Amino acid sequence: MLSIHGMQREETDDCIRLSDERGVITLRRPAPHVELLRGEGYAIAEFAPAILESREMILHDCGKIALFDDLEHMTGYDAEVRLQLTTWSKKNRGRIVAFHILTSSKVVQMGVAVASLALGGGIKAHTKRRAFDTALGKSVGKAMSTEGP
Repeated sequence: MLSIHGMQREETDDCIRLSDERGVITLRRPAPHVELLRGEGYAIAEFAPAILESREMILHDCGKIALFDDLEHMTGYDAEVRLQLTTWSKKNRGRIVAFHILTSSKVVQMGVAVASLALGGGIKAHTKRRAFDTALGKSVGKAMSTEGP
């Protein structure tokens, strides 16, 4: 386990876990080019570089990425998190083959709307778990059977 400025980072073969006293982010790769991010509580700015490192690794390995951000239990985030993730997404827009976000928080929904505007659309926002899980299942299923998006 690595600790940076109060942030803890733990890695296993299939998961990166970032945490501090206010929140937790876990990053998994259920298929070669699919990243599943799950957030709980509050995301601090120090989480952003590790998230981007994970996404860069997928792009390096696969040349494309499908993003699934499960933020249903996220209460908020530092503005710097949204800024860094949006900037990265703009830069890599042509290699993002899917971008789905699940959230129930009005604050997070507003941030998703701002990010989607900045990206010219392309983010599919979900407020229902079933729709998000269905999209994730389809993306993973395609990746495992045909290496599609």
